[in-house]
Amino acid sequence: MKLLTKVTLVAISISAVSAQAFASVPEVVNAKLWDHGGQMGISTDVSTVRAGKIDFEVVNDSKALVHEMLVVKVNSYDDALPYDNKDAKIIEDETVDFGEVSELEPGQSGNLTVNLKPGKYMLICNMPGHYKSLMYSDLLVTK
Repeated sequence: MKLLTKVTLVAISISAVSAQAFASVPEVVNAKLWDHGGQMGISTDVSTVRAGKIDFEVVNDSKALVHEMLVVKVNSYDDALPYDNKDAKIIEDETVDFGEVSELEPGQSGNLTVNLKPGKYMLICNMPGHYKSLMYSDLLVTK
C-alpha cells in the first residue's frame, strides 16, 4: 500500500508540474498574408486560442506586394473599424491594437508575441486599400 501511495504522489506531482509547464508555453498562430487573382487575405492555422502569451509567426506569401499584420481588439466582428477614406486605412490611433508585424516585403517573415485576454480580435493588413479588400482574419481568445 505504501508503494502505491508513493507512486500516486509522484504521478500527481509530475502532473502538476506538467500542467504548469504547459500553461506557460505560448499559443502559436501561423499567419499567411497573401494576394493573388485580385484577391487578398490573411489565413491562419487556428481561429481560436487560449488567453495568455500568443506567438504570431507571420509570412508574406505575396510575390509582389508589401503586407503587414496588426492585432486589433474588437467588440464584434461585424463592427466597423475607424477608417480614413483619404488614406484608405484603418485609423490605428482609434483602435485597441496589441502590436504589429509591419511592412513585410514579399517572401519575408516576422513574429510578434503578445499577451491577450479573452475576447474577439482581428488580424488586419493596414497597407492602403488592403483592409477594404478583405485582408483580415478573425481570432477568438478563450479562457
